[in-house]
Amino acid sequence: MTTAADIRDADTVRHWFASAKHDGAPDDYQERILGVLAGFSDLTGKTPDELVAFCFLRKKDTGKRFLSVKRRVQMNEWIDEYVAQEGWQGKDAVVNANVVRGFLIHNGIAIGGQVWRKRPAKDA
Repeated sequence: MTTAADIRDADTVRHWFASAKHDGAPDDYQERILGVLAGFSDLTGKTPDELVAFCFLRKKDTGKRFLSVKRRVQMNEWIDEYVAQEGWQGKDAVVNANVVRGFLIHNGIAIGGQVWRKRPAKDA
């Protein structure tokens, strides 16, 4: 089982914390979001650095790196699976899923998710 301490010093985690200014957040908040990411790492079997690397591929002819649509779709499917596994619902589901997405976004991966609404949207 991966812990917050296990992933805190990963390059991608340090970049995320600096970029999102989580460095100055209270310790309990930092531990909570690191715990969410650590749990996600366990589900996928990938370290935070490997999660970021997973989203990129290289073109065979040029070697140029690009974001893979299919791998971002896979990432969103893993996030949904993680949320379901943890039993998070409503706002907790969206907030915790967005912790993972925030980590990815701050590491250069354009990825979106659901918007949490306090009330269900009215049917048009």
